[in-house]
Amino acid sequence: MSGPFSRAEIEMARNVPFKTVLEYLGAYVKLDKEYQPLDPDRRSIRLQIGFKQRDFRLVVTGEKFVNELLPIDATNRGGGGSIDLVKHLTGLGFVPAVRACLDAAQTREVRT
Repeated sequence: MSGPFSRAEIEMARNVPFKTVLEYLGAYVKLDKEYQPLDPDRRSIRLQIGFKQRDFRLVVTGEKFVNELLPIDATNRGGGGSIDLVKHLTGLGFVPAVRACLDAAQTREVRT
């Protein structure tokens, strides 16, 4: 066990779809339909996100993301998986971010 969560719970939290987490957080999300990735084979998308009066412009490739609004040399400019996404958007630490992802997944299951 790693802290209050098992490895399986952490892995589950990390793999919650970004869309599910963003809906759970109540973030405003808009797909940039004009975005053209440098490498079309990677199937990257760009999302404009508004969360708690802050703006983010994320390029998302699979489970990885980069915030284009931050300088290239900025630390924590991006990450991988939903835990990192929650930490990036909210400023939460690891444990509350895992909890938010697990809660988002559970909320999604209830609605389905």
